[in-house]
Amino acid sequence: MQWKLTRNIVDTLFLLVGFCLTLYIAIAAFGYVRSSSIHYSNFILAIVVMAGLLAVKSLCDEKIVGFGKRFFWVRLVFAVGALLAATVGVGYVRLNAVHLEINQPFFNGTDMLFGWIMMGSILALTLIHWGPLLTGVISLAILYFFFGYLIQNPLFKTIPYDTEFVMNYIGLGTNQGFYYLAQVAADSVYFLIIYAAILLGVGMLDMVLEVGKLAGRKIPGGAAGPAVIGSGIVASIMGQAVSNVVLTGRLTIPMMKKFGYSGPMAGSIEATASTAGQIMPPVMGLAAFIIASFLNLPYINVALSGMIPGLLYLLGVSIAIAVYAKRQELPKLVADVDMSLIWRLLPTFLISFGAVLWLLLGYRSPAIAGLAGIVLALVFCTVQGKYRPTFKQLYSAVEEGFTLVAILSLLLIAIGPLGQVMLTTNLSGRLGSALIEYLPDSQMIMLIGAMVVSLALGMGLPTPVAYIIVALAIVPFMQQIGIPALQAHFFVFYFAVFSTLTPPVAISVLAASKLAGASFLATARDSLKLALTTFIIPFAFVYSPELMSFPNVSWAVLPALAHVIFMQWVISSASFGYALRPLKAWERWSMVIAFVLGFVGLSESVYAYISYALVALLVLYFNVSRKSQNGAVRAE
Repeated sequence: MQWKLTRNIVDTLFLLVGFCLTLYIAIAAFGYVRSSSIHYSNFILAIVVMAGLLAVKSLCDEKIVGFGKRFFWVRLVFAVGALLAATVGVGYVRLNAVHLEINQPFFNGTDMLFGWIMMGSILALTLIHWGPLLTGVISLAILYFFFGYLIQNPLFKTIPYDTEFVMNYIGLGTNQGFYYLAQVAADSVYFLIIYAAILLGVGMLDMVLEVGKLAGRKIPGGAAGPAVIGSGIVASIMGQAVSNVVLTGRLTIPMMKKFGYSGPMAGSIEATASTAGQIMPPVMGLAAFIIASFLNLPYINVALSGMIPGLLYLLGVSIAIAVYAKRQELPKLVADVDMSLIWRLLPTFLISFGAVLWLLLGYRSPAIAGLAGIVLALVFCTVQGKYRPTFKQLYSAVEEGFTLVAILSLLLIAIGPLGQVMLTTNLSGRLGSALIEYLPDSQMIMLIGAMVVSLALGMGLPTPVAYIIVALAIVPFMQQIGIPALQAHFFVFYFAVFSTLTPPVAISVLAASKLAGASFLATARDSLKLALTTFIIPFAFVYSPELMSFPNVSWAVLPALAHVIFMQWVISSASFGYALRPLKAWERWSMVIAFVLGFVGLSESVYAYISYALVALLVLYFNVSRKSQNGAVRAE
């Protein structure tokens, strides 16, 4: 009873802070807040308090269910200490925001003391919610800022910086460091995340899964339809791969296994489809907002640029699944579809989501668009008939929205110093120089090198963090070899996203394999086979910029689209061993050679034509041999 009471008190405080912050951000969205230093200090203070309360609430839940993990009391003391320290440290910065902004970087001893408390408490909360890997990366970046001058390697050696100068750039100056991406969280992301949670709360997950079933009844292997369509749509709103795997995978993976998919393949389809949500507009794993911030572009321009590549990603995965289904002779999905649910919930989704897109296309702020989406979703959910959400469901949706906002905003706040260090010390430029020095003088090989570095740097990290690290480290190098800024940012962003699918970490695959009851390595292998259809896309839009021209597309986009789709089918046939009929080993390797030729053909068109000719000959041979095999079977 004591733990339940404590939990209720903490939960009430969490919701109270969440509602106050939501009202405050809504007022700010309409231009009624003037001082940026005070505004973002208020935001960071509320977020760290909410994150601290979430940590305490989670520990209370452990006791309530009677399953306390190891070192419970140590973790409880640590969580309460982090909450109190963050409240004190960030609270001091908030109360003295104007003074600190005017006097930076000439801080007194008291300022420095509370700056250390602020830094330590935010890192502690990051450790609780995002784990030791991310916290370690941020901590190493901060240590590099302080002590980089001690490094002997001239490539990474920095000049000595004063402690006050470093603390100014870590966040005590109220416009760098922890504030670096706070404006993205407060002004762009906040209401869109809550809107996503509200949509799920009013039943959108059930609706998109029913739509997926409807599509799955039309094609072989259709049990994957709910995963591809449902997970893709939900993840495009949530923008997070792992959480989407857990949310939708518990429904889609058992369905796929029931209709003949192996456990590893079912898990890999869910992981790959959920990863699509980080690439498809509008949210794009929060990275679209960061790209827009880096390039000083309207967010909607960045999101629209990712439309065609995002659709090609989903198409490539669908092609690979179709080839696998034909190879395994999987049936169409046989399942009842609740059409009443679809028709009842569709207006809520279309009207609210349409309003969000309309406002964004009209260059309204994401905050205004998200707020409008929330209001419309709450209004139209009342006319969903028997599918109308209960008060408890709406309450849970709001609570989930506040939780997502707190956790994701904490992430953007915490990684601010990481980006600041890369820029202020010019570490990103030095990494680019190293790549140019060691890689051959070939743009294609340099792009492959950038791909490998992006995958390596992104391993095990949340998508926004992985993107920022690789963007700051690799984009300057890519621009030096002639890649336009927008394509360069999208290139590293895509491979930062793909790092959630590539071993040895592959966190999306890990979550999916557990739900599928399959081994991690087998699921990762199948995920790579599916993802091979998408690895060509970043190279394609580098060499064919028209793939990022949506909505101002021209006929010039068609050859580039056709080449990518051709390549996706070729590598799918090679990976799963099927093209009109099951393929022998040498036939699969022939398709691999055709794919390599087509890949080189992105920059040298003659190789593309050779690839087309080779595949045409192979398909002709496959067709003739298939007919002869069928004739022999009929003769018997």
